[in-house]
Amino acid sequence: MHPLASLEAFLIKEFKQMFRDPRMRLVIFAAPVIMLLILGYAVNTDVKDVKMTVFDEDRTRLSRELLEKFTGSGYFFVFNSLHSQSELDKVMNRGDAEVYIHIGKDFSKKIKAGKNSIIQIIVDGTDSSRAAVIVSYVDQITTLYSLDYLNKRVRLFILNRGIKGVKFRQNIEMKQRVFFNPDLSSRNFFLPVVLGLVVSLITIVLTSMSIVKERETGTIDQLIVSPIRPFELIAGKTVPFIIVSFFDVIIVTLITIFWFNVPFKGDFFFLFFACLLYIISTVSIGLYISTISKSQQEALLSTFLYFIPSLLFSGFIFPIYAMPQEIQLITYINPMAYFVRIIRGVFLRGTSFIELWKEMLMLLFIGGILFYLSTGRFRRRLE
Repeated sequence: MHPLASLEAFLIKEFKQMFRDPRMRLVIFAAPVIMLLILGYAVNTDVKDVKMTVFDEDRTRLSRELLEKFTGSGYFFVFNSLHSQSELDKVMNRGDAEVYIHIGKDFSKKIKAGKNSIIQIIVDGTDSSRAAVIVSYVDQITTLYSLDYLNKRVRLFILNRGIKGVKFRQNIEMKQRVFFNPDLSSRNFFLPVVLGLVVSLITIVLTSMSIVKERETGTIDQLIVSPIRPFELIAGKTVPFIIVSFFDVIIVTLITIFWFNVPFKGDFFFLFFACLLYIISTVSIGLYISTISKSQQEALLSTFLYFIPSLLFSGFIFPIYAMPQEIQLITYINPMAYFVRIIRGVFLRGTSFIELWKEMLMLLFIGGILFYLSTGRFRRRLE
């Protein structure tokens, strides 16, 4: 039999076996969509709708103007108003409010007298990253309030004195413009990387478990004594999952763009080529796991033991530059870290091979080494 004919027959057998199992079909087609929908709707780090508790003892026009600065910003809303400071502990301990503002009785009197007026602001720091953003919002709002009030007092002073010819002009005018993600949406930041998660899970889990399943049922011995050569067996066990992964990539990409309206500014062919390089790495890892696992449960556990650190050290959730130097060294051998940079660059910045050639080269290098090591170990297990 011609080698290509035997390989074709083996591939057809693998595809039939893959789609015959209802659990396998669920993992292939349903899992990526469910994962994308969960992340798309549940994962949101945008700091909006901050719950604010207020204790306003002053109850004057100036104190109301200050509170209106907060509610008018679009980021804060008054959750409830307290009648005494003793109620604060209950509210904060229950987590009902993220910000507490206490305006004292002499707030307006001190301002009108030209003295410093202190307001108490307490921020719930349970979520440190969200709390840091909230503190920056509070600083900006209070600073703008102080400047606006100062301008009003200066204008009133000049008008009362009858001074003419004074022009109020702001020396610095700041115009902000955000590139690539104008809305600063966390969804645009996270969702494109789901491609990496889908490709990793599909290829690693299915590749490792498929080969281990053959070993558990004893059919791997029949394949060894058959005329199929080792490279045909390796190709037959990896090519179907590569094709299925590309199909999932297309589904996830279309849902990300057209359902969640995540901008795509890059080139689809470059995206698919990058996916191919990354898939070589993940398939190789799945092949290697299959050689060290004796059961499907062990293969699944080994997959997640690799997947969780790979995800944490990829920059998907935590920026790599914020990690300790020793930990950053691990990211250099993590293929997902390079793929995350490529995906975000292609989706949001529209970058091409010219800007991302280093990441592409590292994916090719790591994928080649992993494929060589895993196929070599797999051949030795077949002997």
